[in-house]
Amino acid sequence: MNRERLPHQRGSALIVSLVFLLLLTLVSVTGIRSSTSQERMAGNLRLKTDSLQAAESALRDIQRQLAQAAENNKPLPNPCAGALCNTEAAAFDLDSNVAPGPGWVQIPTSPATNNMQVWYRITSLGETLAPAKMASRNPPYEGSGNLYRIVVVTFSGTTRTVLESVYVHYAV
Repeated sequence: MNRERLPHQRGSALIVSLVFLLLLTLVSVTGIRSSTSQERMAGNLRLKTDSLQAAESALRDIQRQLAQAAENNKPLPNPCAGALCNTEAAAFDLDSNVAPGPGWVQIPTSPATNNMQVWYRITSLGETLAPAKMASRNPPYEGSGNLYRIVVVTFSGTTRTVLESVYVHYAV
């Protein structure tokens, strides 16, 4: 019987396949980490966008309420005045989920606020003769007007948005 002897491979195929398996595992782990990171970034962007939308919605709603009060000759809300109205550091504190400070009013959480906590404060800035260049309306809004600063703070989780607007109330 004539047998041909097979050459001994001495485990080289096993070593090569284990190296390829290790490389494939490293590529897979890197892909999973990348997709997880992208998912977190997308979630944070969504929270940021929702927070901004809630703040803008609240700001427009407060401006609308002020305009209606002025048109119906109802008193405007009692705004704060002076140094007590400076925006506190708590308004920017990501770890705080309570009122940004004294004098802030909370808007109830609802789908209109994207189920976020929304706080606002109105500050009297005083009276001025020519507060802004406004397009004329009927009646034309010209002359002296009272200036109010409206600050809105929204937060959910680690996302916080602070918006500010100036509202002019003309003496009609």
